Amino acid sequence: MAKLIPGLRRTHQRLSIKSKTKEMRKSAFEFNISRLIRRENQYELEHSPSKPVLICALQMTLCSFSMIFASMRIWLVGEKMRRMRLPSSVKQLKIEKCKKLQYLMDGRDDACTSSSSSSAMHMENINNISLSLVEELSISHCSSLTCIFSKDQFPASLKHLEIEDCSELTILSPRDQLPEALEELVIKECPKLESIAKRFLNNTSLKCIEFWSCKNLKSIPAGLHNLIHLSHFKIFDCPNIVSFPEGGLPKTNLNYLLIIDCRRLKALPNHLHNINSLKTLHIKQCSRITSFPQEGFPANLTVLSIEGLILYKPLVEWGLHKLTSLTHLAIYGCTEVKSFPQEEIGMMLPPSLKYFRIRSFPNLKYLFPKGFQNLTSLEYMFIYDCPNLKSFPEVGLPSSLLQLHISRCPLLKQHCKRDKGREWSKIANIPLVKIDDKFIYDPEEEE
Repeated sequence: MAKLIPGLRRTHQRLSIKSKTKEMRKSAFEFNISRLIRRENQYELEHSPSKPVLICALQMTLCSFSMIFASMRIWLVGEKMRRMRLPSSVKQLKIEKCKKLQYLMDGRDDACTSSSSSSAMHMENINNISLSLVEELSISHCSSLTCIFSKDQFPASLKHLEIEDCSELTILSPRDQLPEALEELVIKECPKLESIAKRFLNNTSLKCIEFWSCKNLKSIPAGLHNLIHLSHFKIFDCPNIVSFPEGGLPKTNLNYLLIIDCRRLKALPNHLHNINSLKTLHIKQCSRITSFPQEGFPANLTVLSIEGLILYKPLVEWGLHKLTSLTHLAIYGCTEVKSFPQEEIGMMLPPSLKYFRIRSFPNLKYLFPKGFQNLTSLEYMFIYDCPNLKSFPEVGLPSSLLQLHISRCPLLKQHCKRDKGREWSKIANIPLVKIDDKFIYDPEEEE
């Protein structure tokens, strides 16, 4: 089925192609977007001569393509060979759920697959109608895709590349380089992908990099520190990443860094404290990180989320109060901590805090009163999975608090019973309090 969106104008139009062609032919004529020509087993989309159109965005879903040629010809492989010629004006190309798609190519010798895999397919030379205008390429749920381009490089115009759930993808391109114009690179759930590129070479336009659930990815390209415009870097569930490249991260514009579930990562990036632009830092489920940066964290952080004693202990010894711009703090999984903030070292929290969360402190028994005295801006507080916590500070909680959320803290819950618990008076004036996802004023909470 192919469906063209009604009401589109003659420029910057979107064409959606789905698995069959019968309805597409009808829709094409109905909306005068283009016309579909069938010659034997070949299908071609052409502009209507009476009403020329510029198609700038193309989406393909549930198609039985085996290859897509850079000339914008689409080859369908089945009992009979079919070909579809697409307009060269496409700037946005989105391919979804094309289970037979193996790679995109330009008609030259294929470098992505072996001769045996392409022997069942007639290969012919293609005219030089290239993908030179494509700026956004998105490929998802294509289970046979092994590489993106079989030619030696990506289109020079490519700015946005997103690949998701392509289980057989092993490389992006044989040349092992990324296009210089690329601004956003997002790769998710590609379990066989081992390498993105050897290095970031002349890729200073990159602003966002995300790697999600790439189980076999072994390295981050060298030259990461040269990406002067990079603002977001996220790496999640990449268990074979051992280290960041030498040189660490760029120090000019990076403001968001997320490192989660990288179980073999041994160290944080070098010179982390020098990234003054960094505002948000999340580090969780990285159990093999053995050291904390001696210089500490960047002073301008506003959001910090960490997990585990390996980071927690040196962080509090270095001094959380030094993060004078910090507004959001979340700490997870500190099994040995008995008081928070830690009384024995006089630990203090930055008075700028507005949002505070602790979770999975199984031996936490009390909240150190002095640590909360100066939190005059605190508005949101979350306490989860602290089964031995019995009470709040004697002086109470900050009067600025707007919301308090408590979950899986049975002793504290018992002492917070409405009008009965010994901690009730400390929370009664907070506008919103939820314990185990129930408001404290819900009828079922009353006895």
